[in-house]
Amino acid sequence: MKNKYITDELITQRMTDKGWIEGCDDEHARNQVLAHYECEITDQWQNPDFSVYEESTADGYSVWIATDDDKHINVSEDVYYYENELHDVLYEAIPDYNNIYCDNYDFVEDAITRHYEDLLCRIEEEIVDELLDEGYNHKIVTPINPLQYIEMISQDDQFNKDLPKLYVGFINITVDHEYKWLNNATQIIKDRYRYEIIANHYGLTIATAVKGELIFKELKDEN
Repeated sequence: MKNKYITDELITQRMTDKGWIEGCDDEHARNQVLAHYECEITDQWQNPDFSVYEESTADGYSVWIATDDDKHINVSEDVYYYENELHDVLYEAIPDYNNIYCDNYDFVEDAITRHYEDLLCRIEEEIVDELLDEGYNHKIVTPINPLQYIEMISQDDQFNKDLPKLYVGFINITVDHEYKWLNNATQIIKDRYRYEIIANHYGLTIATAVKGELIFKELKDEN
């Protein structure tokens, strides 16, 4: 029986291989986000596609400009009185523009952090889909019936030959101690021969099924 299950460790390794690391430093996060969106953010004016900068009014008040056309500023759309609004503006601009001018570090740091967190979730979903396409399966963690309970047992590390320190080829379950699975285990004990077919499907056999105890063993290949 070949075990190919999706685990947190496997997902983390795949994400790390792609450069998506939870808790990484700010520079790495910035490089990952900007590379993903093929975007550059600079504090040097280089004829940007989009720009965010502070400007002063004639009477000495500060306003913020966020525009993709600095030659034709639209007062109703491009001018902001409150700088906290610029965090969302820059965040939304990153996926849409290739060259952004912004000399405010806080705006950039906030937008990058938010995008990195969003992308971590998106990349994780993509990796899970990749693993499913490669033949991996989700582990059962909350079985709702005896069939899923047996499938969960078959996924236990004690049946995983890829983990030699944990593999033993059988598992002994003290039913009375596994209260949350008590109903499933009891049904298997009461109808052992019916559920033996299910166990065989997952490469196991029910070696013992008596009150208070279930023992599953790896089904040996007779060939």
